Amino acid sequence: MPEGMKFNTPVISIDVEDWAQSTWDHSLPITERAVQNTRHLLHILREAEVRATMFVLGKVAEHSPQVVKEIQADGHEVACHGYGHVQITQQSPSEFLDDIRHAKDLLEQITGEQVKGYRAPDFSIIHETLWALDILEEAGFEYDSSIVPARLPRYGIAGWPILPTRVRLSEGHSILEAPLATVRVLGRNWPVGGGGYHRLLPGFAGRYFARRVMSAAPFVFYCHPYEFDVYEMDEIPISVPLTVRLHQGIGRGWFEGRFRSFVKQLGGQTMRQMLSLQKWQEFHPFSLSRSHHEKSNAQSDPLTRQCC
Repeated sequence: MPEGMKFNTPVISIDVEDWAQSTWDHSLPITERAVQNTRHLLHILREAEVRATMFVLGKVAEHSPQVVKEIQADGHEVACHGYGHVQITQQSPSEFLDDIRHAKDLLEQITGEQVKGYRAPDFSIIHETLWALDILEEAGFEYDSSIVPARLPRYGIAGWPILPTRVRLSEGHSILEAPLATVRVLGRNWPVGGGGYHRLLPGFAGRYFARRVMSAAPFVFYCHPYEFDVYEMDEIPISVPLTVRLHQGIGRGWFEGRFRSFVKQLGGQTMRQMLSLQKWQEFHPFSLSRSHHEKSNAQSDPLTRQCC
């Protein structure tokens, strides 16, 4: 770990969206349930005296500008999650630019402040869509937090640095990248920062992995307001297979308690606070060759080496 670097507080990031619209059918409207779930999470964060970065979906902001104002009023960082939760892999560069500009403009009109951060739907900045970083910078974003430094079936980039980096782009431009938390086990990186993992793992295990990651890199935690909604999968008014209801609902009953314990013991900070800690090293993403991308996390670069 570079001299003077200390990672003792996790980043708490929230993807503010509606489960049915973001996960099941993008054509569905945003529901009031999503708004109430967000308000419930704001209440939890208020009680814990923790500030978070809230990556707000444009459609949520459009449906309820008031909840975005409440997020801002509580001192959280308002960031962007795109407009309609369409994966970047399903968009052309021009469609992606239109999507993020529309969402960014919505949020900035509501808050009156510049929106600096972005997170892609379903972490869909992968090796094949690294072009999106140039477009994010063009649209005025200062940082992204979409990349999982691991090889996974649907997302992730093997060999990506575990530390935040200043990513070199075309024509001398750059953007900060704050990767999601991973832990190195059995010779490869595994994601441990998401709400789904913390719903499944015992609470002490989630805190253990957070401390283990923070010995070498920031721990970027993420979850969704709907993960605190115990009854959503039983009460959702659309036809969803039982297997999906079980998979998406598992662990919600005890997630709030685990989250409260997590932030009580470890605290929390915004993405902007973490990124301001120091000047981060530069990284040239296109040095990741196709063969490197296909391998399981070669760790030759000190930026990508994880001690745990």
